[in-house]
Amino acid sequence: MYQQWIELGKKKGISDLEVFAVRNKSLSLSVYQGKLDSHVQSDVEQITLRGIYQGKLSTIRFENHAKQNVDHLLNKLIENASALTVVEPAIIFEGSPSYPEVKEERFDFSKIAVIQKIQLLQDLEKYILANEKVTQVQNASYQEVDTQTTLTNSKGLHLVKRNTYAYAYAIGVFKQGDDIKTAYDVKLVKDFNEFNAKAMADETIRQGLLKLGGRSIPTGSYPIVFSNEQFADLLSAFTSIFSGEASYRNLTALKDKVGQQVFGENIHLIDDPLHPQSHFKIPFDDEGVACQKRAVVEKGVFKGFNHNLKTAAIFKEQPTGNGFNGGISPTNLYLEPTSTSFDDLIKPIQDGVYITDLVGLHAGVKAVSGDFSLQASGLKIIHGKLDHAVKMIVVSGNFFDMMKRVKGIASDLKFQLSGIGSPSVYIEHLMIGGEA
Repeated sequence: MYQQWIELGKKKGISDLEVFAVRNKSLSLSVYQGKLDSHVQSDVEQITLRGIYQGKLSTIRFENHAKQNVDHLLNKLIENASALTVVEPAIIFEGSPSYPEVKEERFDFSKIAVIQKIQLLQDLEKYILANEKVTQVQNASYQEVDTQTTLTNSKGLHLVKRNTYAYAYAIGVFKQGDDIKTAYDVKLVKDFNEFNAKAMADETIRQGLLKLGGRSIPTGSYPIVFSNEQFADLLSAFTSIFSGEASYRNLTALKDKVGQQVFGENIHLIDDPLHPQSHFKIPFDDEGVACQKRAVVEKGVFKGFNHNLKTAAIFKEQPTGNGFNGGISPTNLYLEPTSTSFDDLIKPIQDGVYITDLVGLHAGVKAVSGDFSLQASGLKIIHGKLDHAVKMIVVSGNFFDMMKRVKGIASDLKFQLSGIGSPSVYIEHLMIGGEA
């Protein structure tokens, strides 16, 4: 079918045409107070046509129900290309010399009875409610996804990748006096049998109890330790600074800094599409370029921007396999861990803060300047040990300065669902806004 579209496009004068199709089958379940609250199944295919007409690249997207109108859609693609006035590189990729092999067992979640999935959520809810400080479980949710991506173009390239996974969580409401907090822990698996409702509930309870009884601290400069999850989220908010698009548009402080020391010598940022601990293994990007392991920052030295086909052509460099969703994104970018345990990481800190929650990562972050100011909560570190909960504080600083003041990096590397990974990180000091 896709090849027929390509032939039809050629007859219309489209010199090169690419079909990028993503079929997404999913099941979503929600349980509240032991009863099934929501049951949604979907099977959607989204298709992107990229075509070069008279030297200009145009893109059009549609869902599977519009397939019968391909002739009209190709005409629309030609119309859009004809209207373009900005001249940028127009490239349909012929393919990389080789592609990494993804060795993963694909579990068929559809073979597990729905009643078992509902039971998982009911058990998770029940175990969380068993704790005396839990007043309710807001909801327990399950999601499974089966995604197949197909890329075919007029240059003979044909690539397919498939990914199956499921995740579940429940939001517990914890109360101690007038202090009310929520907590949840998302568990993502590649095999349904990896779910353990009791272990998931125990982790949710642990996180919820740690938040209770929190109080603010005096405003001042403190040694700060970010949890692996929160530092990954903070790093995720700044990934655009490594984009060739940002460099081209003067939206990154790293412009013209390739080969220069930009962070501390202990900082190694790696983009690894096949990292064994990552949730998703990515052999090629949305443009058909093979993904590859590469250092973005090595010993604090910026090694180069992430490129898609367009920015690689602009900068006369090789594409790096980071062309996703029409833009540029990392593939399993992570801060390299050390052999230091978390306990040893915080041992030297006499009076500091361990941050376990950050709020406002979009509104409170300025990626171009590096400035950030974020509501936060966590635990006080006293004499090298985690002490009481801390709340109602604001942590602020500058990302570029902060990355030059990293005093320690732990061994507890963890990848988020975003694909960004980090261990816990000890910052020499950051400003905390708290009590006057």
